[in-house]
Amino acid sequence: MFACFTLKVNATSSPVSVNSFKAIIKLEDQLERERKLINYIRDCFQDVPVENLLGVKREINKLLTQSHVENSTAFEYFTESIYQRRLTNMDDAEASMLKAVKYAAKNGDHFLMYSFFTHLAFIQTDEGNAIDAVTSYGLSKKEAVKLKDPHLQLLVDINMSDVYYRNNFYNQSLFYLNEAEALSKKYTPNDDYINKVIYYNKSETFFRMNKPDSLKKYHDKLKAIKGNIYKLYTYQKRTEYYLYLLQYDFKKAIKLIKAMQNDTLYKYNDQDQQNLADAYYNGGKPDLAVTIINELLAQPLEVNHPEIKYHLYKVLGQIAEARKDHKLAAFNFKMSLEQSEDVIRRLNQVGNISSQIKIDEIEGSYLQKGETYKRERLWLIFAVVVALLVIVIGTMSYRSARQKRHYEKLLFTTHKKELAFINSHEVRKHLSNILGIIDIIKNSDNKHAEYKQFEEHLFCSAESMDKAIKNISAKLDEQIPATDSLNLSAAPKSAMSA
Repeated sequence: MFACFTLKVNATSSPVSVNSFKAIIKLEDQLERERKLINYIRDCFQDVPVENLLGVKREINKLLTQSHVENSTAFEYFTESIYQRRLTNMDDAEASMLKAVKYAAKNGDHFLMYSFFTHLAFIQTDEGNAIDAVTSYGLSKKEAVKLKDPHLQLLVDINMSDVYYRNNFYNQSLFYLNEAEALSKKYTPNDDYINKVIYYNKSETFFRMNKPDSLKKYHDKLKAIKGNIYKLYTYQKRTEYYLYLLQYDFKKAIKLIKAMQNDTLYKYNDQDQQNLADAYYNGGKPDLAVTIINELLAQPLEVNHPEIKYHLYKVLGQIAEARKDHKLAAFNFKMSLEQSEDVIRRLNQVGNISSQIKIDEIEGSYLQKGETYKRERLWLIFAVVVALLVIVIGTMSYRSARQKRHYEKLLFTTHKKELAFINSHEVRKHLSNILGIIDIIKNSDNKHAEYKQFEEHLFCSAESMDKAIKNISAKLDEQIPATDSLNLSAAPKSAMSA
């Protein structure tokens, strides 16, 4: 009964939601489906007690197998990697993620490759392996460029800036943050979550570079963001005490950091402990600083990278030197030097990789500009061809219209001459006959006899003149529609007057 009850509790409290999983795999858009499935798997392991992690992994793999999810093998390796990462088995987590990348590449899935390379870089960053992390982010960015997704490129820029920040490459970190901020302003200007991350990362970088004015500028930008956004309150409070530290007001900084320890809204972590130790040391309380530093040094390598140890041992050496404990000071400085040599060795390698990535980015940018130039050239050629066709068609239309008007004018002139000929030879001829006969009758002594004699001639001449006038009228009717634009209202005035 106890075993059944335990199983029932585990089943009801499982973070693996079957309904959510089914809703995700029903999505038609492949990219959206894969994005949500990756977030789903990652969230299932979030905040789960270590003893329940294996059960969560088995449930997810069961759902993937039963649902015949596309690229299910890649997702299974991704699940294994997240599981091993939660167990802090970083080597196993990295090996599983590399297998996930291999299967995604085999299927040519650029979004999965982008996501898996990004998570691989997360693991390598947790290990303190900045060299491989930068390489993985570089590969991830190539996939984001292939996808032509500025949002994904922006996220890679932010993640790469974090690696450089952790390794004290502050100018390089700012370079990628500036790129991310430019993409954000262009494509997602109102995304407060993205702006929060960029403003905070810039604040962190300016704090390490000891630039209070720049820090204050981005602290104010963080303060201007409103809403219940994840870690926003923490970032606002942390950058606030950063300002106190750069202004050498260590009392206020210590007071604020200690207040944050008991603030349930604030996500207090080892980073705050390191800053508290520095504040104690610079504020004249070395004993408290030593206590905190020894606690931090006792933590495992995963959260205690060489660049962190270098600073902690250096502070311990300075405290021992101030106390005239030269033996302890020498030991701490020696330890600091060893960590420093490790950091320098890795920084040189990171710098070389950074240079290669920059070369790849410049080459990619050149290729993109080349493609853009080709497209613009094709459009220009197309526009020129269209313009030439328009000119040719326009010229031909104009010439055709001119020729038409010319031929119409010639036709009109021909008919005008023809009408003039009819008018002069036909109408006037018969009109002259009629006028002559009328004149003879008018001057005759016996008008009745004369009329009787010329009646037949008079009738024939009048009939002939009527036919001539009708002929002129018919020809005018034929020509008016064709030569309407030539203003024929003034044409053959003699005929009209007749």
